[in-house]
Amino acid sequence: MENKIEDLKNTTSDVLAREAVKILLEKKAIDVKLFYVKENTSVTDYYVNATGRSSTQVSALSDDVTDLIAERGRHALRVEGRQGGAWILVDFGDVIVNIFDKPSREFYNLDRHLPEGSEVDISSLIDEVDKKFDINKN
Repeated sequence: MENKIEDLKNTTSDVLAREAVKILLEKKAIDVKLFYVKENTSVTDYYVNATGRSSTQVSALSDDVTDLIAERGRHALRVEGRQGGAWILVDFGDVIVNIFDKPSREFYNLDRHLPEGSEVDISSLIDEVDKKFDINKN
């Protein structure tokens, strides 16, 4: 396992978005998706959408993303929705992380509103996280 921790203070939005995805996967978020929207909106470059199994996990996931990325030099510009625990938005400017509970993810269906073809294949990130936790490796 590689222990190199990359500084995220001046990193690209692509690297930051992928790091957020990996954190969410490591912390057992479900239905994690990454969308590249830079060419379709001036709001952000990437959306990361994920679901927590409970309002407690939604809050914990947002704290993990915020804290672990801050430890590496990049701080969220704002975090909204902490009180309800149904949908928490973590805004890094060029990357916006949305963490929902299951009913809110289904109700708002934000994925459907993002541009067609904007979803990024994260299978290599899933494999990377799976390998990190593989206790049967040589």
